Amino acid sequence: MSKEKQLFQSALDVIIDGVAVSSVGEGREEAGRVLLEGVLPRFAHLLDDEKIKAIQSIIRMADEAENPTFNL
Repeated sequence: MSKEKQLFQSALDVIIDGVAVSSVGEGREEAGRVLLEGVLPRFAHLLDDEKIKAIQSIIRMADEAENPTFNL
């Protein structure tokens, strides 16, 4: 995998993990989409519309997942 693809994968991991473990509650999915939109211009040549929709779906699923972090 090229360095550029690795960087894009790392950015996606941070976005998806952040949405999944955030304790914010409302707005996590929207925040994840905003972050994705910030990353897309740099890596748009690596993606097509189908892949972008799949990533958005993963962000939605991360938002729907129960937060695994421990809260006091």
